Amino acid sequence: MLTRPGAGWPRTIARSAALGCAGLLVSGSLMVTTASAADGPGSGPLGNGAPGAVALTAPPAPERPVFDIPGRDAPAQGAHGARAPRAAAGTAAARADLDGDGLGDFMYRGLYGDVWADWGSDGAEVISPDDSEVKDLMLPGDLTGDGKADALTLSPTGALRLHSGVDATVPGGMTSYTTLSTGWQTYDKLVVPGDLTGDGAPDLLARDSRGLFLFPGTGKNFGAGIQVGGAGWGQFDQLVGADDLDGDGLADLIARNDTGLYVYPGNGSATGYPFKERVQIGGTGWLQYNQLLGGTDYDGNGTADLVTRSYDGTLYFYRGNGDGTLDARVEVGTNWNGITQFAGAGSRPFFGKHGIYTRTPGGTLYYYEGTGTGRLSEKYLIGDGWDRSAVRLIHTVSLRANGDSDLLGHNTYDGHLYNFMLYAEADPELAGGSTSYNLVVGPGDLDGDGRSDLLARNSDTLYFYGGNGDGLSVKGRVAVGGSGWMQFNTLVGAGDLTGDGRADLIARSSEGLFLYAGTGKAATPFAAKAQVGGAGWGQYTQLAAPGDINGDGTADLLAANSAGELYFYAGTGKAATPFKERVKIGSGGWSQYADLL
Repeated sequence: MLTRPGAGWPRTIARSAALGCAGLLVSGSLMVTTASAADGPGSGPLGNGAPGAVALTAPPAPERPVFDIPGRDAPAQGAHGARAPRAAAGTAAARADLDGDGLGDFMYRGLYGDVWADWGSDGAEVISPDDSEVKDLMLPGDLTGDGKADALTLSPTGALRLHSGVDATVPGGMTSYTTLSTGWQTYDKLVVPGDLTGDGAPDLLARDSRGLFLFPGTGKNFGAGIQVGGAGWGQFDQLVGADDLDGDGLADLIARNDTGLYVYPGNGSATGYPFKERVQIGGTGWLQYNQLLGGTDYDGNGTADLVTRSYDGTLYFYRGNGDGTLDARVEVGTNWNGITQFAGAGSRPFFGKHGIYTRTPGGTLYYYEGTGTGRLSEKYLIGDGWDRSAVRLIHTVSLRANGDSDLLGHNTYDGHLYNFMLYAEADPELAGGSTSYNLVVGPGDLDGDGRSDLLARNSDTLYFYGGNGDGLSVKGRVAVGGSGWMQFNTLVGAGDLTGDGRADLIARSSEGLFLYAGTGKAATPFAAKAQVGGAGWGQYTQLAAPGDINGDGTADLLAANSAGELYFYAGTGKAATPFKERVKIGSGGWSQYADLL
């Protein structure tokens, strides 16, 4: 079994910069040791040489990333260009003012699901990931009527939750919530832009494969959805609720595609198309950022601003001028790559996997964490005794709502599937399975219910196992494909590759690389295969799906060759060309591993 330190270790943003995955947490030179001799071969869940529990030591506490936005320390003078106190709930500052000083603040999810409120001089972990990790976060302003800025979160299974901000500066102070509605897992992005309709209440936008929907705000919740845009809205990889950028009292929306950055100014309509004609405010240089966020006044000058993060973890500030334009950028922080999702960020939220396991021919297991920059951390020893002849290992997107990826084992002797995580120690058998299976993969949610699922293949059939959301059992198998799946020597996947929010699958044969786009339907989980790469993909000895390891919300791919080189293929979110040009991130040494998971 795998475990990590308990919740008693120091509460700090540090966890976002340490190593963590699948119920384990290690950092730096931390050593991971296998269990004692009493837990040796024959005593693990497989009973045939697989190791028992893995013991870990609590990691040291890395430093909290900080930001320094010009103007936040200016005196409150009330003039444009200097900070003025704010109290109205509808203002840009109040929507994200977590500590009550009149300035917009940050809220974000760390690498292990911990949600932080950060007001610059200090911060607090306000939502724990122990039971359920937050998938996405939004800052709507005051919805509870207490004069404090509240937060909205989206659960992995599609529940929209309201968290009171009355204790937004207290550790654990926003953990409790009220569920407003459910079923939101069908949308790939939710955005709270501010007041689009002109009634003083913040509104909600949601996008799926059909287009864009407006849910008018009531001041405490949101009304029924109205479709206000078609499938063309899928071209944007970032949608940011910008609040009022142009000074007309209505919220605006920022959208980014391959050609640049656009503003959609609000027009006040509550029943029809809510935007005026769009205005381009930036070119392709904006593609250098993996997350854009806004909707608040960060510097106290009375106008909504924009913040961006580059792929190396640098944070930049763009001051809003109040006329729909932005000032030149200013660098305001570094080391922000450990943050997986900012509140109000425009990217599609990614959930459930951020790295890979590796196993040597002799059965030594290691873990490499994604760094948020398209690179991997140093390797961390998990332990010895993971006999390749006894168990096929499967690294899956999180099977539970807590967001930690899972390590499963397919027993080659009895065909059963076991869960190696500590939470499953009392009953590790996940499914009966079959000795006929030659491959098992866990790419994420395939049937659209927000719970991660599994696929298993034998020489005749591909089977779908629906997840129950607890990591302790799966639903009965359903045949979803025939013997044609045996043409593929590799099947991998960990999340969304096409930009529609659904989990997808990559398959490789002697002819090249193929994409099976997810449909969200259990009976037919994939669309027809589409070739996305030629025979050159045969040069790689192994492919691995690490999830999103460059922080843009899109699943990525890793490939290793016989020379021991490792290549990173960043996901694009586009079905026709799902990957960018490869980048070498490892030179030699990767051929030592028999398995990349």
